[in-house]
Amino acid sequence: MSADRARRTSTGSTLRLVGQDAAAAREGDADTAPVEEGGVQSIVLQGQRQSVGQGRHWVVRTAAEDGVVGMANQVVELLASELLANAVLHGGEGGAVGVQVRTTETTVRVSVSDGGSLAPVVLHREPSAPSGRGMAIVEAMSTRWGVDEHAEGGKTVWFELDLDDF
Repeated sequence: MSADRARRTSTGSTLRLVGQDAAAAREGDADTAPVEEGGVQSIVLQGQRQSVGQGRHWVVRTAAEDGVVGMANQVVELLASELLANAVLHGGEGGAVGVQVRTTETTVRVSVSDGGSLAPVVLHREPSAPSGRGMAIVEAMSTRWGVDEHAEGGKTVWFELDLDDF
């Protein structure tokens, strides 16, 4: 495909934004867009609100296919939703959002890349605050999490879960 654009993440994996495949991913047909490289599966979505649900469903399905089920899969779903929502809301005007899932026998890692330059901050909001708890949830429920800044701009926010904890 001549319309393919490749972008490397800070971990060296390739995320591809592809003309027709990206359109299929936007329409919910994520089976045509994912890429698997070195045990890492990835997909690129448009930086739009509906991409949060599409990305969440893709992450849950991908993790389940790799054997992450039950409570672990539910936690993956929640935390992936938080990272995806942040990427869409704060990751740059309408830019692409890359999502990666890597599963081993003992861990699952979900990474979300966007073009934004601001790293997420863990806020401790009042109970009545309407928003701002996402990264506090990620911090509380993940085994590890972090931010990798890209030299060419943008960032990847990730979390890991130790599957033995479930």
